[in-house]
Amino acid sequence: MVLQASILQVCGIRPPAPHHNRGVRSRSTDAFILGTHALKEKDRIVSFLTRDAGKKRGVAHGARSPRSRFTGVLEPMTEARVVYFEKEGRDLVSLDEVEAVRPSFALSGELGRALVLSSFAESLEVFVSDSDPAEPFYRLARHAMDSLVAGGSPAAVAGYFDLWVLKLSGLFPSASECAGCGRALGRDEVLFFDETRPGFLGSECKRSGALRLSPEARDSLRRFLTGPLDAKNDPPGLTEIAEVARRARRHFLGHELKSQRVIGKVLG
Repeated sequence: MVLQASILQVCGIRPPAPHHNRGVRSRSTDAFILGTHALKEKDRIVSFLTRDAGKKRGVAHGARSPRSRFTGVLEPMTEARVVYFEKEGRDLVSLDEVEAVRPSFALSGELGRALVLSSFAESLEVFVSDSDPAEPFYRLARHAMDSLVAGGSPAAVAGYFDLWVLKLSGLFPSASECAGCGRALGRDEVLFFDETRPGFLGSECKRSGALRLSPEARDSLRRFLTGPLDAKNDPPGLTEIAEVARRARRHFLGHELKSQRVIGKVLG
């Protein structure tokens, strides 16, 4: 066996990988960094969203060291090119390279945008399944980041993002049909939202506690749900839209997201 290995080395041929490396695959993909957690003294566990394999968690060895190659590229909502190794039967992958394609650091300098970035990352962490294809969520994240970079207001981008995360998760009802009686809701009639149904209601089916939407909020919500966000305009009714998303989210989860509680306290 020693003689065989020597001959292979002289001929420039690499011997087969040892048995313990079998089943290990190297992958390269675009990803959004969602968050990190300390591991041991020098490592971090990194959560990231990929296009083709959904949400992943991996170990970035040495990421807590002062001269780590991961320094500055693990900020929430940084879009990066990630190379990782995955072994069958293991939940955690091993991060080899993280190269920032669009760092989020430039946006995080302003408080409102920094809080919104945190809410994006937490929502994706909660609502995207592990290891399942997540192309729609990835496109939503990129569209939201494009809108912030283009100067869109944090409130407008956050309202749009929150509605679509719920919609892509199958948790947001249609605004064109009454959840009480099933009839079509006219575009100009008053809408009420009741998360316990859950859904939008006409005036004849509303119950105590339902949220009444102003005409402006109703129209903005429908535009949000039927097309891309116009970053140049700050639509009316954003406070009501945020309340609709908050009620729907809390009803499903049973609690509010930590980032949303912080936004409520800091920005109102």
